[in-house]
Amino acid sequence: MLIFSNLSIGFLMFCLIFFPEISFSATFEKDVCFNFYIVTKKSEYSTEINDYELQKKLALIQMSQAQKVFKNNQSRNCPIFNFSKGVIKHIVWDDAIKLSKPVDQKAEEKMSEYLYRKLNEATNELHMIINKLNEKPNIKYRYFMDLRPGKAIVKAEKALKNMNAYLDITKDKEFKNSAFLDMEIKNAKEIIKLKLNDYDKENNIDFLKNAEAKINDYEKIDNASAQTWANGELTLWNDIEAQNTSVELKNLLKTFRTTENKCLDVYVVPSAKSPSINVEEVEKNGRWTRRDGAAISSKNFPRTTAEKGDAILLSYHSRKTEFRLAHEFAHLLLDKVNAHLDKKETDLMHEFSRGGYYLDEIECDTMTENAATFFVNSKNNNQSSR
Repeated sequence: MLIFSNLSIGFLMFCLIFFPEISFSATFEKDVCFNFYIVTKKSEYSTEINDYELQKKLALIQMSQAQKVFKNNQSRNCPIFNFSKGVIKHIVWDDAIKLSKPVDQKAEEKMSEYLYRKLNEATNELHMIINKLNEKPNIKYRYFMDLRPGKAIVKAEKALKNMNAYLDITKDKEFKNSAFLDMEIKNAKEIIKLKLNDYDKENNIDFLKNAEAKINDYEKIDNASAQTWANGELTLWNDIEAQNTSVELKNLLKTFRTTENKCLDVYVVPSAKSPSINVEEVEKNGRWTRRDGAAISSKNFPRTTAEKGDAILLSYHSRKTEFRLAHEFAHLLLDKVNAHLDKKETDLMHEFSRGGYYLDEIECDTMTENAATFFVNSKNNNQSSR
C-alpha cells in the first residue's frame, strides 16, 4: 500500500509539472444575492403593510428553500450556490398602478407633453416618407412599402385624435391647438395615396384598413392587460408565439431596479397570468392560466429587461413548501425552452414545482457550464475545472 501511495503521489507530481493545463474535477461554487421587490394592493382582507411583511417573510423562505435544493443535488455535481438577500423594497399600489402608462413615457413627463411629443414624432415620420418620395419619385413598390406608409398615417391620425381628446377634457392651455398638424397629416395622406395609385397592385385601397387593424389589435391587448393589472393581476405576456410581454411587466422591470449591488432582481406580485399553452390548460382554465412564477431572461426578453439583466417573477400564490424561486432560477441557468418536458412531480423542473427538488446529472452539467458566465459580476468562489 505504501509503494502504491508513493507511486500515485509521484504520478500526480509528474502531471502537475509536465502537464500544468490538466486540472482535476472540482465543484463550481458561486455567491448569488437576490433583490426582492414586493408589490402590494390593499384589499378588504388585508392592508398593504401586512401583505408586505408577510410576503417579505415568504420571499426569504423561498431563498432558504432554494439553498436546500442545490445542497440536495450536490451528489450529482450540481453547482453550489451561496444565496443571500440584497435589498428588499416595498412597491405600494399608488406607484404600481402607474405601470400601465406607455412604456416610452418618461418618468417626469406630463401626459400633455407625452401626447404632444408622440404627435410630433408621428408627423415627422410622415415628413420623412414624403421627403423620400421627393428624392426618389420612381421608387419601387417594395421599397416604398418598406417605409410602412400605412402605419405612419394611422399612427399620426391616432396621435392627433388622442391629443385633441386630451385637450378637450382637460382644457389644458399649455399647448396650442394642433389643428395645423391636422392639415399636414391630411396632405401627407393624399400624397401617399396618390403614389399608391401609380402602382399596378391589388388591395391598395385596403392598406390603411390593414394598418389600422394591426394597431387596434395592440391597443386592445394593452387595454386588456391594464384592466387586469387594476385588479392586481399582472399579465406576463400576451402572445405565446411572439412572447410579447405586457406594458406593465416592461415598466416594472424598467422602473424598479437596483443594479449597483449586482444582485438578481426578484419581483413579487399579487397575481400573474399568461396564455394557456396546451390542451390540458385550455380545458381546465380557458384561454388564460394563472402562473405562480416566471423567469425573464435578458436573452429571450431583451426589450423587457432593457439590458439590465435577468429577472424572476413570483406571485402570492407560491406556497411555503414549493421550490418556486429555485425552479425559476434553474430556468435561467438551463436556458432551454422545454425544461418541463417529461418531468415528474419529484423533479425541480416539473411545471408546477410543488415540492420536488431533483435535478439529474445532465441538468447539473448544463447549470455548471452556464453558471460560469451567469451574472458575471457576482463573486466566484471557485472556477469550474470540468
